Amino acid sequence: MGSIGRESSRRTHTLSRITNETKVQVSLSLDGGPLEAFERSEHFPTPISTAQRQKYPDVTFPLPESHHATQITATQQISINTGIGFLDHMLHALSKHAGWSLAVRAVGDLVIDDHHTAEDVFLAVGSAFNAALGKRAGIVRFGRGDAPLDEALSWAVIDLSNRPYSVIDFGFTREKIGDLSTEMLTHGLESFAQAASVTLHVKTVYGHNNHHRAESAFKALAVAIRQSCERRAEGSVGSGDVTSTKGVLGSSVNG
Repeated sequence: MGSIGRESSRRTHTLSRITNETKVQVSLSLDGGPLEAFERSEHFPTPISTAQRQKYPDVTFPLPESHHATQITATQQISINTGIGFLDHMLHALSKHAGWSLAVRAVGDLVIDDHHTAEDVFLAVGSAFNAALGKRAGIVRFGRGDAPLDEALSWAVIDLSNRPYSVIDFGFTREKIGDLSTEMLTHGLESFAQAASVTLHVKTVYGHNNHHRAESAFKALAVAIRQSCERRAEGSVGSGDVTSTKGVLGSSVNG
């Protein structure tokens, strides 16, 4: 379920990704603002409470009890609850600096490990991004972001190419940050690129603190995404056009 209207409308989408290992729901707006309610699901029966409605009248989805990755403002609604704290932290940073509104809730087989939950969350967010973006016309298409966090520095480059490919290099020196395996941040962005159908390159240049390395990379990615998704002003060069010499974006052509 989603909505893409006129070029000036907000780009939104909601979805559920249900597997034997994980249950994930996503509501995304690439342009911030209020989010659509989650799809109805037997796996997530809890409705928004009366107290939440009173405190946040524009919120249409239930907020988690833990608010470490929840930030409701006049222009953005962000609520991430995957069961993995550091993953929540990274998705919070990504959505905040990309200018998204994003709600994610997940229940996974964390009794095994973090792999399925992290992978399926990134796949779900990537799929929602792809659907919300819709026809890739009138957008800037390419974006680059650079972001420091104290001693760490990262850059990210994205092409909304409709051709999934990724090269991710965090340069981690630890196996885990909090309860999240560092390899799942690499695999997670690879999964996001695949589901979002984008070409993505992310590189942490330096930094001795692994938390800082990861967060600077996600913030750099957010800046790149925000730039690439920007819609060209009506009447400007490229407005309404597909930004490709072939006139189409896809895996069967190079543009």
